[in-house]
Amino acid sequence: MVNVDTRKLLRSLAKLIEKPEIKALQVSLVQTLEQLVEAESISLFEIRTLKQVGSDQAEDFLVPVGIDDSFEEDDAPLILLREEPQFMECCRSQNLVIAPRSAADGAGAPLRFIHPIFGMKGVTGFLVIDAAEHIERDQEMAAIFLGFIRNYILLLNDNQRDHLTGLLNRKCFDDKVMKMILTLGSINKRDADKVCYCLAVLDIDHFKRVNDTYGHLMGDEVLLHFSQCMNETFREYDLLFRVGGEEFVVVLRNVDAERAQTVMERFRKVVETHYFPQVGQVTASIGVTFIGPHDLPGMVMDRADQALYFVKEHGRNQVAFYEQLVAQGKLLPKQVESDIELF
Repeated sequence: MVNVDTRKLLRSLAKLIEKPEIKALQVSLVQTLEQLVEAESISLFEIRTLKQVGSDQAEDFLVPVGIDDSFEEDDAPLILLREEPQFMECCRSQNLVIAPRSAADGAGAPLRFIHPIFGMKGVTGFLVIDAAEHIERDQEMAAIFLGFIRNYILLLNDNQRDHLTGLLNRKCFDDKVMKMILTLGSINKRDADKVCYCLAVLDIDHFKRVNDTYGHLMGDEVLLHFSQCMNETFREYDLLFRVGGEEFVVVLRNVDAERAQTVMERFRKVVETHYFPQVGQVTASIGVTFIGPHDLPGMVMDRADQALYFVKEHGRNQVAFYEQLVAQGKLLPKQVESDIELF
């Protein structure tokens, strides 16, 4: 049994909250428990509701969480939740489930401890501890840390998310984009083509007219429906923001211009065909750019906004890429001079 003194516990708690990001919390949680409990392995899983290829039916999947404090991986293996009885039991009972590591294991076999992770809508994931034996204090400690993490995540969400739509807010946007830029700057040339970020600014067309005609309550309803279209269209690991008023931002990872064009056109059509209560049809204009290793968040937004303004001036309800507009001579590249050195 691992002896844990008060000072070690306090240091562990301090490490958990030193980075105010949910991904960093997940990393710290696993690293901390690895030092505090007797375990052969510790892992995290998220529950994601996704539509399978070729089907309109959504299903719940288990997705392993990569413990590496990086942007969410888009190639994580998917495990159908309903085919995992131990996880289903944990989800149903909302309590710790203790079982042999596999159905073939008998008495005295290594154990699997499945702890539910709670979010705003019940069980949203699982902490899995594989251990040789049942040490009650270890599992109690894991449950206590999970409770602490849940409360801290609620505080983070309150600080980092837009209160109307639930999307990430402007402050979080600046932090996330700056982190991506630093990541791009640290990648060696050999791997430079493996990681890229594409940013799109989405603006609801004639939104002021909606507020003036139907009132601000219906305007808020339009914003909610628009954010729902975003959540249903983009991938689970894409970053979705509301940065102010009727302006939203999406950051896609590892997509080329052709793929990004397809994704944005699909979203534009989803909005165009969506029924907004009382208002009817709403459309969106979209400006897109790619994030570079020498950018600043404001520079990226400025390029996307230039593409967005071009769309607004040429009919709205379209998608335009800054880089393509510059290459076609429709926009002049904006030279940004700065004496600021980041390092």
